[in-house]
Amino acid sequence: MSQAEVQNWVQSVTGASQLFLERGKPHCRLVKQSIHTHFRRLVPILSMACFENLSASILDVGAGTGALALDLAWRAGGKAFVTALDNDREALKIAQGISERLGVRISALVGNAYALPLKDAGQDVTVARYLFQHLTEPSAVLSQMRRVTRPGGRIVIIDVDDDVALCDPAEQHMGNLRKALGVLQSERGGNRRIGRHLYRLMREAGLMAIQVIVIPFVRMGLQNGRSRELEAFKVERVLEERKELLDRAIITARDFDLAVSELEQGFSQDRFEMDADFVATALVPQ
Repeated sequence: MSQAEVQNWVQSVTGASQLFLERGKPHCRLVKQSIHTHFRRLVPILSMACFENLSASILDVGAGTGALALDLAWRAGGKAFVTALDNDREALKIAQGISERLGVRISALVGNAYALPLKDAGQDVTVARYLFQHLTEPSAVLSQMRRVTRPGGRIVIIDVDDDVALCDPAEQHMGNLRKALGVLQSERGGNRRIGRHLYRLMREAGLMAIQVIVIPFVRMGLQNGRSRELEAFKVERVLEERKELLDRAIITARDFDLAVSELEQGFSQDRFEMDADFVATALVPQ
């Protein structure tokens, strides 16, 4: 997978997604996030050994608007049957629409991650990206993923752990907002520190050959220039949570607004920032 191939694919996905990027359209933010995180998926993650020589059946649990499912279908080059599963019918319609414009084949399936509507041992690879941080019972979903994956097949979970984020100079106000967002996620039943728990969850599920790889993503100053579109998206994503954060009294309006101001000012600063994805992989015992 060369840099030119990746860039061409990213441009193709961006073009195919334009129809769904109009403000006010359902899941516009998810489609934007898919575009802006492309290199996080394609370069470090889909280049991993567990995604080489993809074939047979692949299931993407919690696929949303198809971010990972589309990339997997492209990476497999038609050699694999990719199923994108989500409980949101409208999100899957977007995934299907983008796939048709791209000319890659995915199958959209409406279903609940806690009761996957698939037969036992029918998948060769089962993946979930940024799903487990939202789950009230992650072990129950992992049990379902194991059930539908064949013996010797692979399970891959990609997620985050907010405590891994670093920056220099240190943030004064954004740290408070990050903590508040973590509390909000917890009150919704999720966990923004799920990354550290993936090994234990896989071990308790009886999986084998478990690996957890932490892939850092670093921004060093302004060496690679600025993207006004990406910066606007980051601010927009935070602002979407403002009302609920204030309604639940998790953060004050003053502290929230100070954090957003610091975020906007930080885009022009020559600073070091790092966060990371946790990629946990394991095999279903024979």
